[in-house]
Amino acid sequence: MEHDGIDSESTILPIGLRRTFASLRHPAYRIYFTGQFFSLIGTWMQSAALSWLVYELTGSKVMLGLVGLVSSVPMVLLSTWGGILADRYPRRTILLICQIALSIQAFALAILVLTQGIHIAHLMVLAGMLGIVSGIEMPARQAFVVEMVGRPDLMNAIALNASVFHAARILGPAVAGLLIGSLGAGWCFLANGISYGAIIAALLAMHLSVPPARKASGSAWSQASEGFRVVLRTPGVVALLALLLLVGIFGWSYVILMPAIARDDLGVGPEGYGLLMSAAGVGAVAGALLVAFLGEVKDGRAVVSGSVIMFALSIAVVSFTTNFTVALVALVPAGFSLTAFFSSTNTMIQSSVSDEVRGRVMGVYTLVFASMMPLGSLQAGSLAEILGSATTIRIGASVCTLAALAALKWMPRNMSRN
Repeated sequence: MEHDGIDSESTILPIGLRRTFASLRHPAYRIYFTGQFFSLIGTWMQSAALSWLVYELTGSKVMLGLVGLVSSVPMVLLSTWGGILADRYPRRTILLICQIALSIQAFALAILVLTQGIHIAHLMVLAGMLGIVSGIEMPARQAFVVEMVGRPDLMNAIALNASVFHAARILGPAVAGLLIGSLGAGWCFLANGISYGAIIAALLAMHLSVPPARKASGSAWSQASEGFRVVLRTPGVVALLALLLLVGIFGWSYVILMPAIARDDLGVGPEGYGLLMSAAGVGAVAGALLVAFLGEVKDGRAVVSGSVIMFALSIAVVSFTTNFTVALVALVPAGFSLTAFFSSTNTMIQSSVSDEVRGRVMGVYTLVFASMMPLGSLQAGSLAEILGSATTIRIGASVCTLAALAALKWMPRNMSRN
């Protein structure tokens, strides 16, 4: 693992900036950070374009949920196995193979759409491919961070990862909205396929010391079981994962309904939809940078509960308004608080476990994270068909608020091993 001192130029930066961007002093992480940014712009372009294309082809809110379900189920099934692979094989190699596979998926979508041969069945198959690769890739990606920056800068790096993820979320949907309106969704998929070249190049270019020896041994079942045992015996992790699951199912699923909210409730087209998604991205970047600046979580209960309650109030405002500007403004704190919650959750879990089982624990984390996607998509799409998008979001906000209050009772103040 590379470690080097802060260079002379960084010492003249304001202390707040040095603290916020501390992980960038590691050369490998700087390369990864840059490549990831360009790749994620393409990812968010594809995400926005895919949702819009599904709704355009079918006009069905249920189908929006089903496409999300198809992409997420393989992640649920394969995440634990992905965690085992992350503890047994070089994580950078796993990431490289997965990025190449994801670029192939994006190019296939582009070809089908640009040649006007696309059908909802094609979207289902390619969404399933996305889920398969992601189930293997996510645990390795989460566990790889510590190899680039070490434990002292782990929380900062996780938060900066979230900031670049959501900075791309600002740009990606906005560009996608313009492209969809002018040239069509196919160009968004093509751009995403090309953008994977940035992260592939970054992974190939970085120089790391010999990865730490993997101690995982025995059968796949025993290795997977060890990950679950660590989760169960580590104070606070089960409660934190339960809160993550509930917020994902009943809160974050508002994203699934955004195409319908934009077109049916707010009366805007693809450009307006892109701006709504970008507004949440603006808040998300701010939330991630705040977590990066803080550097550590002293009272986990206060951070996660406060973040979830703020998020619930924000999406409730979106559900009650038919004014585009009001919705746009309300999505900023929604993005801010949700990202602060996700970044803190990830960091608190990784800080509470040893490096030897990190991949398998992050496999369990990915299992929960992936489970909330299909369950949330199915819940949001089905309930919206019966009660409408606005009422569905209000129900979700209420569940999130109750879950946050429960977390105050069941979580410890500090989960770090350090």
